[in-house]
Amino acid sequence: MFKSIFIALCIFLSSDVYSSEFEFSVGGGFQYSGIIGTQFALKNEESKYYISLGLPGYSIGMQTLISDNHHHSLGLSVGEIQGLLDGDSRYAFITYNYHFTGFSHNGWVFGAGLGGYDEQAYVPLFGNESINPSTKAMFTVDIGYKF
Repeated sequence: MFKSIFIALCIFLSSDVYSSEFEFSVGGGFQYSGIIGTQFALKNEESKYYISLGLPGYSIGMQTLISDNHHHSLGLSVGEIQGLLDGDSRYAFITYNYHFTGFSHNGWVFGAGLGGYDEQAYVPLFGNESINPSTKAMFTVDIGYKF
């Protein structure tokens, strides 16, 4: 699954790479792959494509502007959280972000996402019974700072 998403992102990136710049950000939430994480993004005037590494996961995603004032963007985030006390979880979210100083400027970003995650079967750390896999809908809140 991640291979096909990565290939699709590479195809989209190839047309924009000459007019793009790099962006680095830190934050918390699923767009940042966990409790705290980083995003490494390739960004042009109206969209960005990113890879995120965090504690304890990773993801890829994209954002595109949806307003003329450059403060609102929609996107997609797909990734995996490594289970520390429970099973690993794969997730996919449609995301909304508000950029306080604008999409193209450094500053705070507040986001939310709606999607789902798929938790694999696991045996709890202090238990003997296996917990069955589950798929659930989820709402997420993300906050970060872009440099």
